[in-house]
Amino acid sequence: MTNANALPLINARHAALLWGFLCLALLGLLLLLLPQSRMNSSVLAMLPKQALGTLPPALNDGFMQRLDRQLAWLVSPGKTADPAVAQAWYAQLKDSRMLADVKGQMDAASQQAWGTFFWRHRNGLIDHVTRARLQNGGEAQAQWILSQLYSAFAGVSGKELQNDPLMLMRGSQLALVQNGQRLRLMDGWLVTQDEEGNYWYFLHGELANNAFDMQQTRQLVTTLDAMEQQLKAQYPRAQLLSRGTVFYSDYASQQAKRDISTLGVATILGVILLIVATFRSLRPLLLCLLSIAVGALAGTVVTLLIFGELHLMTLVMSMSIIGISADYTLYFLTERMVHGAEATPWQSLAKVRNALLLALLTTVAAYVIMMIAPFPGIRQMAVFAATGLSASCLTVLFWHPWLCRGLPVRPVPLMTWMLRWLAAWRRKKALSVGLVAVLTLFSLVGIATLRIDDDISQLQALPPALLAQEKTITRLTGQNVDQKWFVVYGDTPEQTLTRMEAFTSTLEQARRAGAIVSYRTIPLNSLARQHQDLQLLREATPAITRALQSAGLSAIDPDLSAMPVSVDAWLGSPASEGWRLLWLTLPNGASGVLIPVDGVKDSVALGKLADKQPGVAWVDRKQTFDRLFALYRTVLTGLLGAALMVFAGGAIVRLGWRKGLISLVPSLLSLGCGLAVLSFSGHSVNLFSLLALVLVLGIGINYTLFFSNPRGTPLTSLLAITLAMMTTLLTLGMLVFSATQAIGSFGIVLVSGIFTAWLLAPLAMPNKKREKKK
Repeated sequence: MTNANALPLINARHAALLWGFLCLALLGLLLLLLPQSRMNSSVLAMLPKQALGTLPPALNDGFMQRLDRQLAWLVSPGKTADPAVAQAWYAQLKDSRMLADVKGQMDAASQQAWGTFFWRHRNGLIDHVTRARLQNGGEAQAQWILSQLYSAFAGVSGKELQNDPLMLMRGSQLALVQNGQRLRLMDGWLVTQDEEGNYWYFLHGELANNAFDMQQTRQLVTTLDAMEQQLKAQYPRAQLLSRGTVFYSDYASQQAKRDISTLGVATILGVILLIVATFRSLRPLLLCLLSIAVGALAGTVVTLLIFGELHLMTLVMSMSIIGISADYTLYFLTERMVHGAEATPWQSLAKVRNALLLALLTTVAAYVIMMIAPFPGIRQMAVFAATGLSASCLTVLFWHPWLCRGLPVRPVPLMTWMLRWLAAWRRKKALSVGLVAVLTLFSLVGIATLRIDDDISQLQALPPALLAQEKTITRLTGQNVDQKWFVVYGDTPEQTLTRMEAFTSTLEQARRAGAIVSYRTIPLNSLARQHQDLQLLREATPAITRALQSAGLSAIDPDLSAMPVSVDAWLGSPASEGWRLLWLTLPNGASGVLIPVDGVKDSVALGKLADKQPGVAWVDRKQTFDRLFALYRTVLTGLLGAALMVFAGGAIVRLGWRKGLISLVPSLLSLGCGLAVLSFSGHSVNLFSLLALVLVLGIGINYTLFFSNPRGTPLTSLLAITLAMMTTLLTLGMLVFSATQAIGSFGIVLVSGIFTAWLLAPLAMPNKKREKKK
């Protein structure tokens, strides 16, 4: 007899030791991974990689990284054009040494280099308006030159006419002003004015590192805030507007930190008080913390191994595993607290093992379903949670029977009330039928009023102050950053420019048709176009010369030599200042150029327009992600239905037709009530709501599994799932108070759905056992 009992204990000891070695290995691996890993706070990092349509991934990443590093400021001294304030801000930015590059005033040498470049390459930088005037012999260009000469406001000097009699340089500069540029050059500064007459000086900077490095962005934003206070102390009437991805990234990371600190502290305190009050002992609390810690260790290591980083949103949403992993410990310890006097720890484990493993399987299956979502942050959370919960459950199975010895055996708390509740479910059919009917009606009414909203902006609550500055800068500069543009790309810079020129006529047709209000293309021509322009010049020059001679200007000798401009020369010159952001060349020679558009009326139509052109992609990032939200919401709905059918089949196999279908009612109504509460609280259904429903299904089925365990007792099961429900609400319920709308709605569905699953779990209670007289 002794040998028979000793064998399982020996095997259990070996399993416990093996699990201990594995946990130590995970700890060692974590220490190795941490120095190479990073914490990501970028909202964009949570989004799918399909950001620029058919654009090659290298160009996609290059453009996104470059755009994310940009910062811009507008500094206003008031209604007097005084660059002193802008100069002071520029000096502070340079002295901070936190930016890779800062651009402010263009000095005299740069202005001279700028003018020299345009003059030396005037024949190669002809704009589309001048090109149109040069058609048909050049008569239109001749009349335009005369109009500039006789205009009192044009300010044409004799030196300009002598150096550039065809006025090609003047034409290209006027075309830039008419190309949506509200900024003008004044004393070397780019300056604009608002409706009240205030002058605004434009400054531009670029980060040295990634815009989503949490520590560096916090340091940068804190330093910029201090510098702004210093500037306003020196110039009390000064105004400063800022724009850049780094400000939004810092806001998101600080918000996530607040969520983790406030919600996390409240969660831990609530769980501690609940466990200590129930068991009247610190040991159950320590055992819960042990299983949670092992789960967090395993989840972190596996997530870092797969993704190489942890996202802050993953940590916020993964707080849910604190409550779920505690469920496994609580279910086992509840069994020990109630029946510890007449059963050994191994007998208690045998009673709950199957229920624990089934509960783990359903919850992990729910998280695995989440992995079909294309969002890296959600996939991280699914991997973290599935791994962490598995490790927590295995900790209970391998270690807790050894560690729970001496646990106080005491009566079930609130036993009288619980027994009455169970008796009511057994004897009063009106309670079960009535409650099911009321919740069914509540679910149907709520679902009937649901709204669907796949807007990606729900991912982040944007700060009003930053949004207001963004809109003001857009209005003053005419430079929008709503990330709607065409991307033209090719294997070589020349091919890219040629494709851009071919596509410009299509864009012009779209503008005239009202599909867009305006677009901006870089002021650079392909070498082929430059050669064609030179031919136009040579054909048009005789007519222009005759017109000028007839006006009394006889000393006209235009230079008609080739003045080619290569992409590299243009990018390296002051002429590309303000445009370089739109051009990207990869080491292999492949290149791309952005064509921003404003006033988009039909994004889908513009996408079809791009599809007809080789090497052209339409980018509307928000609409792309909105469509992905809708697609995966539909896919997830189908998977949720399939999961319900699988769980129903399993319940019918285990419990029979009647009891199996009855045990499915709590799961169905938990989903329905979760959606109903979401609707009545004014929220809409989106992908995150359905992800929450997946968890509701996985966790809610745990409650019916615990209750339907034939080896357990209803009273013990009720106490266990009540504790599990309360710990889950203390953890997941905290998500309701998140400032991010998507996480808040995620928490609402979870809280209401899980509470409903607990309320109806007694439906799965096995039939009352009758003792047989011997």
